[in-house]
Amino acid sequence: MKRTNIVLALLVLLVGTGLWLLLHKKAEVLISFPSVESKNQKSQKTGGSSRAQASTAAQNAILSSDGNASGVSKDVMEYLKKIKADPEYDGKQPINFYGRVVDESNVAVANANVHFEWTDLSPAGNSEADTKSDENGFFSLRDRLGKRLIVDVVKEGYYSSGDARNASFEYANPADGLFIPDQNNPRVFHLRKKGEGVELIHGSQLFGFRTNGPVQYLDLIQGKNTLTPPGDLAAQIIRDSRNNEARFNWSVTISVPSGGIFETNEEFMFEAPPDGYQQSIEVQMMTNDLHWVAGAKKRFYFKSRNGSVYGWAEATIYPQYQNAAAIDLDYYVNPSGSRNLESK
Repeated sequence: MKRTNIVLALLVLLVGTGLWLLLHKKAEVLISFPSVESKNQKSQKTGGSSRAQASTAAQNAILSSDGNASGVSKDVMEYLKKIKADPEYDGKQPINFYGRVVDESNVAVANANVHFEWTDLSPAGNSEADTKSDENGFFSLRDRLGKRLIVDVVKEGYYSSGDARNASFEYANPADGLFIPDQNNPRVFHLRKKGEGVELIHGSQLFGFRTNGPVQYLDLIQGKNTLTPPGDLAAQIIRDSRNNEARFNWSVTISVPSGGIFETNEEFMFEAPPDGYQQSIEVQMMTNDLHWVAGAKKRFYFKSRNGSVYGWAEATIYPQYQNAAAIDLDYYVNPSGSRNLESK
């Protein structure tokens, strides 16, 4: 009797264990592993790149169930919907462009060389075209398809301004700022006619400074940094210790002994101004300044040595450089007394 009971107990235990394993196995099938597997299988079947998958994932993350997303403009949302519906949407946008080339006096420049390059659906992923400006400086590109257009304008005997070098225009993604072509309001590209260049002293040098030390003089003709005149520039850098936010109060004063300094943002600094010079320029930065930065950049003309030397410089200021301070200076100097600063 006892033996029969033991056998029956073992049978019940085996059946119970089998039912538990079966139910547990079914429960495992309901866990979300198949979704991960399906992504891998889909990637293998379609040959899709991880970049494309990441792009699609990002789009899906932005696009919510009702087509809205916090902090995303409506036009960007519409754009995301379009590229989700048609992955080739970017390359199908109509590209038309109208431009005009002028010189530093806003006079039309004819026969300037204009090079176009745009991203598209061609096998290479981009296409190119070239044209020339007409007698009134106008040029155009019409009836092309693509996403982003690059325009480069050059002409022999001219310098190309920043707006004429690899200017970029977006035709598909509003998040990058859509360019709207207007034949009646062409985009203007500036060139500057080359003048008569002269021999200049050019230097690019990092000058070290004592923090909270005396005024130091920069002799740009000799390329020296001294504590005594003569000098074409004089500078002093003051700096406090860092606070808990790693900020510090600092200031720099740049002046010209026996001369003056003229701050500017001109792109082509080819002629020093005849007047309008100041005694010095100064930068002050306090730890509580909203836009505090640990350095600055200044661009200026200078006349030194009682007007016998003219030049221009771009100074990158480092109030803390290793254990001291420094000014990285790129400069051009005409020691002849002429205001001509266009190099040969």
